[in-house]
Amino acid sequence: MDRGSKFHAYAFPIENEAEAVTHLQRIKKEHPKARHFCTAIRLFPDATLERSSDDGEPSGSAGKPILGQLVKNNLTNVLVIVVRYFGGTKLGVPGLIEAYKTSAANAIQTGNIIERKVFSKVRLSMSYELFPLFLNFCKQSNIPILEEVYKDNASFILCFGKSTIESELKNSLRQYSKMDFDHLDDYLNHLEMTAEFLLDEIIR
Repeated sequence: MDRGSKFHAYAFPIENEAEAVTHLQRIKKEHPKARHFCTAIRLFPDATLERSSDDGEPSGSAGKPILGQLVKNNLTNVLVIVVRYFGGTKLGVPGLIEAYKTSAANAIQTGNIIERKVFSKVRLSMSYELFPLFLNFCKQSNIPILEEVYKDNASFILCFGKSTIESELKNSLRQYSKMDFDHLDDYLNHLEMTAEFLLDEIIR
């Protein structure tokens, strides 16, 4: 509470913006007399989507401070909602910034932060002459094969930990440099997003 105004903060794990809308609608029903519902979200492994809303508060006084706490804690795939009941006394922009920042921080601190590993998917193709040896190599190296396609040649989608993708490709797949590499996608526990990354610039 700050000078009569009451703040209620909530943090939710989300996979997309539609889930954020659903949570916000539910919170609005739970607080029908509240004046403001200020929010911030960050989505995708590299936080390529960030949004915040002041919901009628002075520009930059609510959404940005909430978003700042997500950035400070390096959180993604999270929605934070701060509900304000106006108490009759204006807090001023500095007071609002502090109130929303503190409310968001409290919601994050009282929640359980889940760490999820980010993986990279590699699509590659090779001749049928190479593919039995390659399959054996993947089994010995515990490299997951997510998809197999057999047409004019053998095509596979493999899975690597993103943090080690470059070193693993250089060290593990160098002997297969004659393969045709297509592209790389990043995803977080099956949540896919496109990343600009050319494997033919790594494997020489």
